[in-house]
Amino acid sequence: MTVPSGPSGEPPKLILPGHTAPPGDRQLHITNAHGTVQRTITISPAQPADPGFYRRLLQGLNPLRQSNRAAMAVSGLGVAALALDVAATLNMGNPFLFYLRRELWKDMAGALEGSRSDLWRSFFDDITPNWKGLAQQTLQQYVRFNVNGLYGQLGKISGEMSSTMHSQYKEVMDYDLSVFGLYAASAPLLRAVATMSAHPLGRIALMSQITLFLSGLGNLVKQFADVYTKYESELNKLELKLNDLRGAFYRSGDPARGARDLHLTDAIADPAQVDEYWVPMSKTDAPAKSHPPARSAT
Repeated sequence: MTVPSGPSGEPPKLILPGHTAPPGDRQLHITNAHGTVQRTITISPAQPADPGFYRRLLQGLNPLRQSNRAAMAVSGLGVAALALDVAATLNMGNPFLFYLRRELWKDMAGALEGSRSDLWRSFFDDITPNWKGLAQQTLQQYVRFNVNGLYGQLGKISGEMSSTMHSQYKEVMDYDLSVFGLYAASAPLLRAVATMSAHPLGRIALMSQITLFLSGLGNLVKQFADVYTKYESELNKLELKLNDLRGAFYRSGDPARGARDLHLTDAIADPAQVDEYWVPMSKTDAPAKSHPPARSAT
């Protein structure tokens, strides 16, 4: 869990989701199954989510909306048009929120693969060539069939989440630009036709243009609904995969039941039993240096 460094002698404070973290670097504490801190990682504050695109887009859109609303009111279709105007513009969002999540999941996937490779190489480069015995066999089974597989599944989920966040970033960006484009194209025309609305033919022309504009707004609202449904389905699939992955870490997939037993005996770290569990490779008649397989086992 992510916590900031507390004053000397005080425990670190937990930052809950949705709460603002204090300024400055924070720390991620990695613990073992007994809660003992094994490693601490310093995390720098995230960069601002919006480089200015979304703010500038809204600033440019607001005067266009006001101009179109004025034309809607003159046409007599103000209520129906206003409802679609609100629906289309309310669905706009900041695409860079998804961009940051894409980068977060991508970094996580890279960190997982790096850690997996470090563990894999450490075992086959440092332990296998130098030691044999029950401890070596137990660790090999643990690395090949437990840790390596779990790391692989975590990395795959992280990669899929990053891809999904990228797709959502693109869809939100496309939607925002589509809304802005519709208003930018229609505002000058509606403003010009609205000035002629006092004449019966001018009023007919205005109502015709407003109808076309409403059709465009309706298509945008449908576009948003389609995108929302699509990615709700994608996220639901990823949630199901995460539920399956939880079953690999916890008994019956329930964290309340505790972590799964990976069948590592404490005896292999007991100094009194070192000679029984750890046998130097130099004691073999024909020592042979082991090499990791060409491809990682899963």
